[in-house]
Amino acid sequence: MKKDLIIEVKRKYKKANYTIGALYINGQWICDTLEPRCIDWSKEKKVPGETAIPEGRYLIEMRRSPKFERRMPYLKNVPEFTNIMIHTGNTVKNTQGCIIVGYNTIRGLVLKSRQAFDKIMERIDYALKAKHQIAIVVN
Repeated sequence: MKKDLIIEVKRKYKKANYTIGALYINGQWICDTLEPRCIDWSKEKKVPGETAIPEGRYLIEMRRSPKFERRMPYLKNVPEFTNIMIHTGNTVKNTQGCIIVGYNTIRGLVLKSRQAFDKIMERIDYALKAKHQIAIVVN
């Protein structure tokens, strides 16, 4: 039986200029996330680099990032956004609209980002070898 890899980001703390969430893979907690602030899409407009992506389900494809010079998970067909990735970083300034992974041990930051990213990539690479589809649900 084919089992897809489902990454879920559950946004927990929606603050004035950042959002902290928890990232799960197939129901298992892996790490925390950091994104820009969430907006009410029916009342507010996107501010480039300072707005979190809309809630939803997105397929993931692997592409080479020119900035990071390595393969990265890209979210496909995100409304109002292009080049949204899951990647490393520590502060909301590192997000540029993307999803940063790490461990939220200091308010407003994620630490040990590379460690969290490598853990996610290990799961993604395994799923790719098994020819599973990879999707992310953000809510």
